Amino acid sequence: MRWLLLLFLLIPAQSLAGVLTLEPPVVDNGGVALLRWHGEPPSVAVARFNGRFCNLRSSPQGMLALLGADLELTPGNYPVEVTVVDSRGEAESFHLRLEVRQAVRAEERLTLPPAKVTPSDPAVLKRIEKERTLLADLFSRQQTPPLWETFVHPVADPVGSPFGLRRILNGQPKSPHAGVDFRSAAGTPVRAAARGTVAFAGDLFYTGQTVILDHGEGLFSLYAHLQTIGCSPGELLDAGTVLGLVGSTGRSTGPHLHWGMKLRGDRVDPLALTELLGGEKR
Repeated sequence: MRWLLLLFLLIPAQSLAGVLTLEPPVVDNGGVALLRWHGEPPSVAVARFNGRFCNLRSSPQGMLALLGADLELTPGNYPVEVTVVDSRGEAESFHLRLEVRQAVRAEERLTLPPAKVTPSDPAVLKRIEKERTLLADLFSRQQTPPLWETFVHPVADPVGSPFGLRRILNGQPKSPHAGVDFRSAAGTPVRAAARGTVAFAGDLFYTGQTVILDHGEGLFSLYAHLQTIGCSPGELLDAGTVLGLVGSTGRSTGPHLHWGMKLRGDRVDPLALTELLGGEKR
């Protein structure tokens, strides 16, 4: 086994069998990067980033893996460790780095019914905790094989609230906005951003009528505040399939689509993903 220590921001890691690249080598917190192996496909290729493991998958563009920097990940240079095993059983390891920068976020102040901002009803609190546990379990899953190729916007409307927006609700600072809100009218068809299996379709306290798609390898997309849901758990949807209609259910001030992404539990910017994978508005 050979160990190569490289400054990956400047040059790719290379062996006799192929080349490993990281696109881009610098991201904001909430960003995503594509780890790509070019060359003879190895039998196994595993990456470790920020304490989590993931497999590189086969594609026409080589072996791929997505790496995500959580919305609130501390800026810095993070190691990316990759082990590649060829068909002869010989292993080679690489030590790379992904630079994470602090993004500058805007601030938004909203006024909502107090029960939606600081609920105190014991039954509501019990429901919120149950839903939090359900979602944490769902977003921890990585068993589904990768289904995605490219990503597109679920609606063609303008963005209202961007990813990472610092929200002040009824004068109280809350968690940053972990998705993108589109200025869509009630009843606007919402389409699957990529091929995926319906992991959840139902009502949640905060996000109302919600659909969550599992795109494989720990990547999930979430479509919230829907008026109606047009799909069922376990259903496989192709990119562009209508999964519901825009509404204003849950904690919402009016009709819009909230679109979020989780990558192995990390909150990432859906628009960064569509830009990275060449997606377009529908």
